[in-house]
Amino acid sequence: MSALPRWLPLVGLLLLVACETPPPPPHTVLVRAELARLVADEQPPCGAVRAYTRHARLDYRVECESGRVYRVQVAADGRVTVKPHAR
Repeated sequence: MSALPRWLPLVGLLLLVACETPPPPPHTVLVRAELARLVADEQPPCGAVRAYTRHARLDYRVECESGRVYRVQVAADGRVTVKPHAR
């Protein structure tokens, strides 16, 4: 029975580091993208989400690039409502 080369564990470690997945995007980026997806079908179009404010859990005020402002709420049953919001 032959012994393994001394460098073999190093190769395994290098392969592990090289195959490591990148970190997930920050929470704010994920929320902004999801809010943009939710208001995308509104008319007139929103464009990109310029800013958002969380008023309560799953209750957001979304400011669009177009200047429009929406309120996005998610109910306990998962139902999403998107309504124009007063500035």
